[in-house]
Amino acid sequence: MRISIHPLFFLFGIYFALRGKVFLFLNFTLTALIHELGHAIAAERLGYKMNKISLMPYGAVVNGAIEGLSYKDEIKIALYGPLANLCVCIAFTCLFWLVPEFYPYLETVVFSNLCIFTINLLPAYPLDGGRILTAILSLKLKRKTSLLIAKISGLFIAAILLALFIYSLIIKTPNLSILFFCAFIVAGTLQKTKENAYVRAYFVQSLSSKCVKECKHLVVNENTSLKKLLAFTDSFTLYTLEIKKLNGERLYLSQEESQAVISCYRLYDSVGEICKHLFP
Repeated sequence: MRISIHPLFFLFGIYFALRGKVFLFLNFTLTALIHELGHAIAAERLGYKMNKISLMPYGAVVNGAIEGLSYKDEIKIALYGPLANLCVCIAFTCLFWLVPEFYPYLETVVFSNLCIFTINLLPAYPLDGGRILTAILSLKLKRKTSLLIAKISGLFIAAILLALFIYSLIIKTPNLSILFFCAFIVAGTLQKTKENAYVRAYFVQSLSSKCVKECKHLVVNENTSLKKLLAFTDSFTLYTLEIKKLNGERLYLSQEESQAVISCYRLYDSVGEICKHLFP
């Protein structure tokens, strides 16, 4: 897994440093990373691979490409990000009783993770809550209809945030964070992207012989799904596959053939079906 940093991220760091809020900046950066790592853990457990995490001025995002993610897997991956922040909240809250002298720092950590947890569960696209809502609705409705409902929900929440910002102006305590968050939701809602842009955050990384450390031999049943197989692979190893057929026969694949199977995007198909598709 690689981590890249956007140039504007450094400018934000300098801005917080000049305001004497370096700890706050680092805290929210680590909170965003924990959130994305939660998504990554879920993806790995489900058999997907993550390309990289990019630190952006507004947080952290994951990048990559994949096709055909099921709605149930999409829900699980989306949930793990906020749940990771919730676990940090619980852990650091418990630390209050063990090291009370560090309460100010622990409180900041708990507050930032609680904010990320709560905000990301709002049913507004493209937040995790919006993606979860879209995936749940997609189980019963058409994807386009589900996506439209989630985006309308996002615009409704954005309208509430805009009203709160206007109220902050009236009471002469303008809150630019609310305005920025409102703009983020509106931009994400109105942006014309492929319906599974979030899904494309997780991908099966193709291997290059330049980064290969070793070669392993895997034995699988022909009914094993590619998604399950990928849970036992990594991006720095070449593999040869031995496929056990139901009739007792065994199919031995070369490195090139095995790599073709592993790099396939038919994640929910069995290894046997993929071989029939790739090697008719």
